[in-house]
Amino acid sequence: MTAIPAAPAPGAALPARTVQVDIVSIQSQVVYGYVGNNAAMPVFRKAGLRAIAVPTVILSNTPHYPSLHGGAVSLEWFEGLLRGLDERGVSRVARAVVCGYLGQPGQADLLARWLPALRAARPDLRVHIDPVMGDRNDGLYVNEGLVAQYRNLLVPLADGMTPNHFELELLVGRPLSSMDEVVAGARELIAQGPGWIVVTSAAPMAAAPGTLQLAVVTRDEATVVTHPEIAIPPSVHGTGDVFMAGVTARLLNGQALVQAVREAAAQVTVTLERTRELGWEELAVED
Repeated sequence: MTAIPAAPAPGAALPARTVQVDIVSIQSQVVYGYVGNNAAMPVFRKAGLRAIAVPTVILSNTPHYPSLHGGAVSLEWFEGLLRGLDERGVSRVARAVVCGYLGQPGQADLLARWLPALRAARPDLRVHIDPVMGDRNDGLYVNEGLVAQYRNLLVPLADGMTPNHFELELLVGRPLSSMDEVVAGARELIAQGPGWIVVTSAAPMAAAPGTLQLAVVTRDEATVVTHPEIAIPPSVHGTGDVFMAGVTARLLNGQALVQAVREAAAQVTVTLERTRELGWEELAVED
């Protein structure tokens, strides 16, 4: 009689490796609504990219509603989440890190330690930072300490950044009243390390009625991209998160910067038009 060998334990001899991850997205997370990671992850999925969401805050909704629950991820937890990416090997395979809204200045300190080690091991990794701090309508809506943290710690670590006009003014420390001044301010940041800066809602005082401007700035070139301004309810936020995700996805898929910006802006416009059509109080990102 031929002996039948005992079956191996399930999976015991099967090879396994770290799941492919294209993007580590470090941003806010809400239970209800589409801002931060909730807005960015659908964009990455539509582009055929695998992304991991790391929350900086976990909130019931944005602060623009009458009630709010939750808060910032503790520094102990946040540090552990970043360490876990290293321990699981994600840091060795990811192609880009996107940083958005931070819940407290200490998170910027931790990123300022984590990102350089990551870049040292992975020189080809792209770091895209959206310094989410406020806007012309709401003013500053983060801890004041984060302004200096972004300026001194995170700007030098970025390959690219997408501040809005208000945030660029915070980073350079002065008002910017024309497109030429916006370009000059962006180049001050570029001198600290980034290869490009895309300023959203740039020089609003100089934009034609019903339009918004994007300033796409590198060391040697500056291009202004115009797109329509879509009227939306004041509760709708997250357009900057969709835009940054769209730019990042297109750059990873091989597009040139200006074309990536044009298409990401068009994607935001379509999202806003759909949001208005549905009459929603949140972005129709996944509709």
